[in-house]
Amino acid sequence: MARVRRTILLVAACALSAACAGDGPETGSADADAGAGTVDAEATGAEPPATSHQRSIVFLDVSDETTMLLPWDFENRTGTDGVQRILRGWLGRGEQWSQFADERWVTPTTRTPWRIIPHGAARMVMGLDDVLREIYYQEGIVDLSVQPGEVFADWSGQRGDIYRLLAGTATLSDVEYPGVVVDAYIPRADGSGQVSEWGLLIGEGPLYVLLADVDGTGTSSAWGLRAGEELSWPAVTLAWGETRSFERARRDIPVLWRFRSSDGTLQGEVESVSSHLQAVDGEGAILPVLGVYEVAGFVTVDEARVAVKGFLRHAQR
Repeated sequence: MARVRRTILLVAACALSAACAGDGPETGSADADAGAGTVDAEATGAEPPATSHQRSIVFLDVSDETTMLLPWDFENRTGTDGVQRILRGWLGRGEQWSQFADERWVTPTTRTPWRIIPHGAARMVMGLDDVLREIYYQEGIVDLSVQPGEVFADWSGQRGDIYRLLAGTATLSDVEYPGVVVDAYIPRADGSGQVSEWGLLIGEGPLYVLLADVDGTGTSSAWGLRAGEELSWPAVTLAWGETRSFERARRDIPVLWRFRSSDGTLQGEVESVSSHLQAVDGEGAILPVLGVYEVAGFVTVDEARVAVKGFLRHAQR
């Protein structure tokens, strides 16, 4: 029944996109709607200098002892031959990770290089105004999806980066799991920063804390939501407390992070519970690394200490 439902929705979405889209190669893409739960890169004003557009749509369910994470990761890089696109997807559950998608392809040059589009066995269901309603993957025995819902937090950084928290649902083999979706968009210029990290931590309350160091300076921005109250910390020191060697990339990678705001009202520590690390193709003996982590630890906000679990994305060029 789920396959039939998705097929009907996809046909309707494609018909809508064909009627409304002005860019042929972008038909069916997830352009963002500022009021309906996805990120609008154009509205940031940061798109012109950016040559790389990274977008993550991550589902988290940390309500039980067994955490479930379902990250989708898109990277669009503009070049002389068009837009080089990468789509990756992972499922993390019970401290075990599997990568179900790793696609690379090139599309013609476009005025909207930040748009995400499906490829391979990945598909998207679009709503009105080209809003992403569902992203799913069906191939062999793998049948999973993420459905973003309503926005309940919306934060913007100083580099044109945007983060939104949404209610959401993941479906695995027709079984639905409620949780939270974080939709993150980060534009970058070539050569800007060798390390990029961001993560979402969730604790009782509920408490949500999002940390982002998008240019590898060690000085992060952080935002929070505590029992409905919006919080922000414009200057947060984010440091690696411990590292280990990742031989495939010939690099050290972090396994523990410590952070503290300049005013001392936010501090904490999280460590890797499980991870999926990937050495990315590159030039030279030391290779780029992309890692997705399940993390756990504690956050202290205004002297109130809360145990947290969550997701962290780590990249080294």
